[in-house]
Amino acid sequence: MNAGDLAYRTTADPLLRLLSHGFATAYHRPPDAVWRAPYAFRVAAAAVPPHTGTAPRTDWFAAAGHYVDVAVAPRADGVLRCGSFNHPAETAELPLTGPAARAPGWASRPYAVLRALAAAGCGRGGADLQLNAPLPEAVGLPVAEPLECAVALAVAGAHAGRGGCPPDRAQLARLLAAAAPGDEGLRRAVLFARAGHLLAADGRTHQPLRAPDGSPGPRLLLLTARLTTGGDTGADGGAAVGATPSSVATGLATAVREALRAGAWSAWWPGARPGRSVLLLVPRDRRAAVRTAAADAFRRCGLPVPRILRITVADAARRED
Repeated sequence: MNAGDLAYRTTADPLLRLLSHGFATAYHRPPDAVWRAPYAFRVAAAAVPPHTGTAPRTDWFAAAGHYVDVAVAPRADGVLRCGSFNHPAETAELPLTGPAARAPGWASRPYAVLRALAAAGCGRGGADLQLNAPLPEAVGLPVAEPLECAVALAVAGAHAGRGGCPPDRAQLARLLAAAAPGDEGLRRAVLFARAGHLLAADGRTHQPLRAPDGSPGPRLLLLTARLTTGGDTGADGGAAVGATPSSVATGLATAVREALRAGAWSAWWPGARPGRSVLLLVPRDRRAAVRTAAADAFRRCGLPVPRILRITVADAARRED
């Protein structure tokens, strides 16, 4: 089996089948490979107990069981052609060497990464790419880091064996940091995470995700405030009447308080700054009670019921075929 028949493989993830089909439709050839890179998130130091009594009290990072997907096939003319399911009207054809071209906003950081990769001697021949980032930005899981890792791994892998020595993941992490500064903790989680484990900011120290009371199988829930009942924007593109940043913040704070009363162990922001989402660490047997408490809290604040997404702690980016 390879990526060329992924669109017809009935046992494959439907999103990967769709991506493979979209690639073949756009570029009139099947992809050479499909890569998945997990969304990543931060875990506040106070949210989980240290694995040992001497472990440093620092933030940790982990990979979520939701993915950015990239289909790729190599080229030999130094051109990057790329499209995205999230921006179907904005495709691009860009040179990887020589003067840089102007890329669409969604492609600017991946383009910078692939130009840096080409300058380092890998992937200079170019590539065709098709991308899919299925989670909406509103859920609060950053997309930039998994997208950059996915395209770098995909293009480096597509050109492996075509001359030169492709960079390993540690080298890719350094190249990405220089080409497109971002959250290095999140990026390392995308590249080096282990299922069921948290990763320290150094990118080497792993710790199992554990419940504060030592009970098995803690669960993570991502709670995201909605701005309207029908979506995340109003009919005119703005927030619903009465849904303001302050009312959303109040709704989140109330929901967190009620979730903790209902049995959640801890709550924290998934990124470096507060937003519309919080992560909750929850006992396995209290998930329903926590969901109900959070939803009721939002209703009492006059806000739509929040989106609640289960998060699994997943492995690092991988080739799917």
